[in-house]
Amino acid sequence: MPIPPDFTTFWKQAKQQGYNPKAATIGKALLFPSSVDALGDLGNNLSTEVWWHPSWPTKSSLTGITPQEFCDLYELKTGKQWTQPIGYVEALFEVAANALTTSGSTDKAALVKTLSTLGTDTIVGKVQWNPTQPGPEGGPNVAVTPLAGGQWRLAPAGSAYKYELVLVSNAVAKTRGLDIPLGGKAEALPAG
Repeated sequence: MPIPPDFTTFWKQAKQQGYNPKAATIGKALLFPSSVDALGDLGNNLSTEVWWHPSWPTKSSLTGITPQEFCDLYELKTGKQWTQPIGYVEALFEVAANALTTSGSTDKAALVKTLSTLGTDTIVGKVQWNPTQPGPEGGPNVAVTPLAGGQWRLAPAGSAYKYELVLVSNAVAKTRGLDIPLGGKAEALPAG
């Protein structure tokens, strides 16, 4: 997985050399809107994994606000476009609050025991530890959350930002019990 500056250099040079794939999914390098902005118009329809989005059908267990409300508030207060990690920051506080309430103690051992099997409905979805389930779906200190697929699209005229992340696949999230509404269908990368 390339880091943003390396991918930006690669993608611009690849396009200059005539490389025109129909699709490209880039993980780490396209997590933040600023990374896509650095590509200019060459970022249109690049796809990436999406582990949280304003359209998630969830809410904060602490405040009751939806992901869309959370992102709108973030953008209003910071003047910056929302990013996927902000949902997980909120979810960490939700898990911590539930762990403290459930354990009834601030004792480290009690909290560790509580966290080992804790389940919390959060703004990112259900966070559930399952120490007895083997493999990537469980094990000690592992909680799996929903995942979707998205494409960065040039935002419509008048938008505050150059790109928006559009959800185009929710198949994996559905296996986690989360039916995330799609914002569109997957589209090919622009030719040329």
